[in-house]
Amino acid sequence: MEGRAIRVLLADDHTMFRQGLREMLSTDGAIEVVGQAENGEEAVTLARRLRPDVVVLDVEMPVMGAEAAMAPLLRISPPPAIVVVTMHDDPKLVRRLLGMGASAYLVKSASMQELISAVRAAAEVPEGETREENVIMVVPRGYLEKVEEGAGDLSGRELEILLLVARGQSNRQVASTLHLSEATIKRHLANIYPKLGVNSRGEATRKALSEGWISARDLLTQEGGKL
Repeated sequence: MEGRAIRVLLADDHTMFRQGLREMLSTDGAIEVVGQAENGEEAVTLARRLRPDVVVLDVEMPVMGAEAAMAPLLRISPPPAIVVVTMHDDPKLVRRLLGMGASAYLVKSASMQELISAVRAAAEVPEGETREENVIMVVPRGYLEKVEEGAGDLSGRELEILLLVARGQSNRQVASTLHLSEATIKRHLANIYPKLGVNSRGEATRKALSEGWISARDLLTQEGGKL
């Protein structure tokens, strides 16, 4: 996304909430709100014309909600990243929407900085990786303790890496955070995948979510990516 602003389309049936989102996002000079929609159907129409980088999508809207809108949005070429914003933090809903291709799931009680971080992270996929490999997930308090109870033979270091992967960090970012080499991170991931019965970063992240190691209450990374 170097050299231009991140183009964002907002879709929510509450005008006041949309305006609030626009005001918050406008505080970041790297983000430009290019359109607003009152429902999913209008969001799809506008997205086809405006080609946004990110669509901020409410779950429940008249005419067409998030689940119905996501498939046609993701068929646009190139497809926008989708940041779901909702009042609901039901883990089943989180799993379903992320499984359908959402890049992030953000509760409406989130802060302005969390919203901005979600939009920026959803749009800025590291080179050589896909959005599916960088799903922005929730990291709850007590995460490591929960993982230790159900993640089989993962070591403490592997748990730490899984946590950072779930936060959407690339291999390079994880290596920087933990002061390790990228090659070491790749070796750890190669060990983690078979232990969890998965084949990719995205599957490992979704596995952590489905097992309840990740909750919808702390969607984004803590500042600086620190535990």
